[in-house]
Amino acid sequence: MITLACSAIVVGQNWTMVNYDNSMSRNSPQTEIGKNNVDQLAVKWILNTGAAIENSPLIIGKTGYVQNNKYQVIAFNIDTGLNEWKYDPNVTFPSPSHGITYDKGVIYAPTGPNGTVVALDADNGKKIWESSALLPLGGSFVLTSPPLLWKNYLILGASFGDVVLQGAPATKGKVTALDKRTGEIVWQINTTVGNWVEGKNASTNGGATAWSGGSIDNDKGIVYLPCGNPAPDFNASSRPGENLYSNNVIAVNISTGKVLWATPFVAENTVLNATIPDTHDWDTCWGTNLVTINSSKGLEKIIIGHNKRGDVMAMNSATGKPIWWENVAYLYRTNVPAMPNGSGAVWPSPSGGVHSYSAFDENNVYVAVTNQGMNYFSEPGEGHVEPAFESMKNGIGNGSITALDLKTGKVKWEHKTDFPTWVSPLVTNGVVFSGTITAVGNNETGVTYPYGDYGGPSETPLITSGILRAYDTENGKELWEFNVGAPISIGGPSIGNGMLLVPTGNNMEASNPGGYIVAFGLPKE
Repeated sequence: MITLACSAIVVGQNWTMVNYDNSMSRNSPQTEIGKNNVDQLAVKWILNTGAAIENSPLIIGKTGYVQNNKYQVIAFNIDTGLNEWKYDPNVTFPSPSHGITYDKGVIYAPTGPNGTVVALDADNGKKIWESSALLPLGGSFVLTSPPLLWKNYLILGASFGDVVLQGAPATKGKVTALDKRTGEIVWQINTTVGNWVEGKNASTNGGATAWSGGSIDNDKGIVYLPCGNPAPDFNASSRPGENLYSNNVIAVNISTGKVLWATPFVAENTVLNATIPDTHDWDTCWGTNLVTINSSKGLEKIIIGHNKRGDVMAMNSATGKPIWWENVAYLYRTNVPAMPNGSGAVWPSPSGGVHSYSAFDENNVYVAVTNQGMNYFSEPGEGHVEPAFESMKNGIGNGSITALDLKTGKVKWEHKTDFPTWVSPLVTNGVVFSGTITAVGNNETGVTYPYGDYGGPSETPLITSGILRAYDTENGKELWEFNVGAPISIGGPSIGNGMLLVPTGNNMEASNPGGYIVAFGLPKE
């Protein structure tokens, strides 16, 4: 028997935070939509927010809330899709928002380039308070992480730990606790620790940012956070040693800010068969799952984390000791580091592996996998990547939706997809929802396109769309699909009160920015 650890908020039909609850289960107990009627879902309405969305909408009774990449918070009627209010923090540039949180009539939201957190009245959008900037502005720091909630604490991580913005080096990771009543900073801790970010290295190195949030043990007051890659991403010459806590999952006491344990993935002392140091930007990222399993030792809490190399690992929640680990991606030449003249094709890419949140039910953890090939360059400067077009005829790669046994990590089933996923799974009532993008070009002759420093398309021959897909949790059989007209948000859909809300917008695909919510429901009887 597997039980789901309970959220601090009684959620039920509501979806009060980006991953449903503090366990990050992405598992709703709703019973209206299931495998016997999922093929009857129909579009009820569409709301265009004006900018890409990369997080799951919240559902509170008959009101929905979402934040787009302009960091506008938008409230809407669940039945009609009509906008009820909008809060605009007037940011200087858009960037990926990973979501907002609701609690007792208040919406808590990051403000991206403004670097602050705001508390908004959920009824009318009026600002209750705004924190100070969590880190100095004017450099690479952008606050994109979803606010995590425990008692009177809000927990947020820094973001943009692998890019140079405004001439500044990558952000050095910090985790901040705020008082949810006032927005005052309670404590801050560094997630970049050691000689690699001190002295002469301080002006060059950064990263290890907890940008995607993590699960919380409500009983113990511990948050389990994945910390991203070290930077410079593709050139390790300036960062010898362990590069703590990059590519680790860390456990933090929320009351004190003390780091209780750290478990490495693609980092020193890992149990994984991985080449160290990381020069491929294979973050440990996209949250963690807190699961209570009934093992031979009795009820046992485990933490499940994953990374962009496709590694999925279960850890003891008290010690961080690995229990099982499995790789679900296509690995090719992963032992070849970034090199001055290029590595040649290496799979996966910095946007590959498990590059989205995961979901779990009483039996399995569900992950969306993306397989891509990239050519990794360590020079000039901090390096870059280029798509290995010769190794992927369709120009963009492929993927899968995969279910792993919670107790053993063994793959229960794998549904392969012709194109990348980039959609966080949602599990409910025997159904797993996820999705894929569509073709970026005609792959009969091979596909190429212009791209940025991280290999993502800046323009593609074809306009991409997003296919929403539903699978049977027992065997992975596809039950239903629907073309929503734009790439689906990497944050994935949410569900509650009879509605499935599918956000669109994905910074992996520049040809079709999306920015709207497609609402699905069953026909009225």
